[in-house]
Amino acid sequence: MRAGYRGAADLMDAASGGVAVLVPLIIGVFAVGLLLAGLVWVARRNRAVADDAALWTGRDYRCPRCAQPMQQGWVMLGKGAIWTDRGSGRPGLFAHIGSALPNTISLHLRPAANMAWRCEACQLLLVDHEKLVH
Repeated sequence: MRAGYRGAADLMDAASGGVAVLVPLIIGVFAVGLLLAGLVWVARRNRAVADDAALWTGRDYRCPRCAQPMQQGWVMLGKGAIWTDRGSGRPGLFAHIGSALPNTISLHLRPAANMAWRCEACQLLLVDHEKLVH
C-alpha cells in the first residue's frame, strides 16, 4: 500500500466532499430556474406600451362621489394591485404577486406606471390596469 492511503475510508471522504459541493450547486440552479420562470410569468401577464397622448383622448372621467372632473396622472403600484372581492375579505399579510391584477407589476429598471385619475377632494383613485405605460 502507498503511504497515506487508507483504502475505502479515503474514497468515502472524497465522495462526501463531492456531495457537499454538489448539493448547494443543485439548489442554486433550481433557485435560478424558479426565478427565471417567475420573470417569464410576470412578463407574459404584464404588457407595457410607450407613453402617447392619444392614450388619454376621450378619457376625461368625473368623480363618482362629487361629479367633479378627475385629474389625469400616473400611479405605480408596489408588488402589484392585489384585489379581493368584498365578500372574500381583505388581502392577507402573505398576499403575493401571483394574485396581483394583470398589468400592475413592472420589472423594468425604470418602472412602468398605470394610467390613473384622482379626485383630490374625495381622495378617490381610478386605476386603468389594461396596460402599463413607460
